[in-house]
Amino acid sequence: MRPVCPGQGVYQRWFSPLGNLEGWLFEGDIDDTTTPEAGSVFLPAGGAAQVLQRHGAQKQLLQAGNLLPRQWDGLSTMLTSSQVYIQDEAGTLTPVTVLAGPATRSSLETRTEFDVEVQLAP
Repeated sequence: MRPVCPGQGVYQRWFSPLGNLEGWLFEGDIDDTTTPEAGSVFLPAGGAAQVLQRHGAQKQLLQAGNLLPRQWDGLSTMLTSSQVYIQDEAGTLTPVTVLAGPATRSSLETRTEFDVEVQLAP
């Protein structure tokens, strides 16, 4: 039986250095952003440049908090994984690219936080 993502949060899956398919449900703050990428530009004589085509790149900042150090260490294996996915409720895996992380290991004494930014495939 394969694990299925609950409806709340974003369920990340990735291959660990040992080849295991790991998973974590990011239930903390999730920041969705769409960043315009460079597009084709038309520059009429004596006029302002006009963008002819621009695609958006959807990014998500995923945050997990109140983690034990071992949980933080396990999540950090996502940063070097060659295959990272978001899994939906039906179990479908959508590839993503990890852009930035681990954000922080700064929390109260034994508890830590982990932030990672991912980009969905265009």
